[in-house]
Amino acid sequence: MVEIALRDRLMVFNGAVMLLILVAAFANSWQLLGYLVGFSLSLWLVIGAMRENEFGPALPLGITLFVFWTVCITLIFKYWAEFRGKFPDFTIAGMHPGFFVLFPLMWLLLFIPGTLSYALLFDRWILSEETWNEFKMKVKGSGGEGNE
Repeated sequence: MVEIALRDRLMVFNGAVMLLILVAAFANSWQLLGYLVGFSLSLWLVIGAMRENEFGPALPLGITLFVFWTVCITLIFKYWAEFRGKFPDFTIAGMHPGFFVLFPLMWLLLFIPGTLSYALLFDRWILSEETWNEFKMKVKGSGGEGNE
């Protein structure tokens, strides 16, 4: 029997989530689509940050980003429903409340720290100096060029 690695199972699961995204789009269920896109992006982050089928610090980061994404999508659709067809009585920094959630919160406070933390995670968790040296030893042992 073939053992399926955790990363491979997550890839298949994410494929199923992507099919659900397609179904939600065809069904015009945009709020569900927003949640599913956030879930898929979080899964991609976790899959990319795994090392030898270990979640490590990527799982809490992925969960945190998905929760933040979910709150933002919920607020965007709340303001969209509340102010549908009329301009709101108030603005936040001169922006419609839904757009304020979309741009400053989702883009600046979600993607920038999310991608920055992934970059910092990469050096410390995914490809640390120790991991890199182990890889070079494996390559050198298998007859490959072990030079940097």
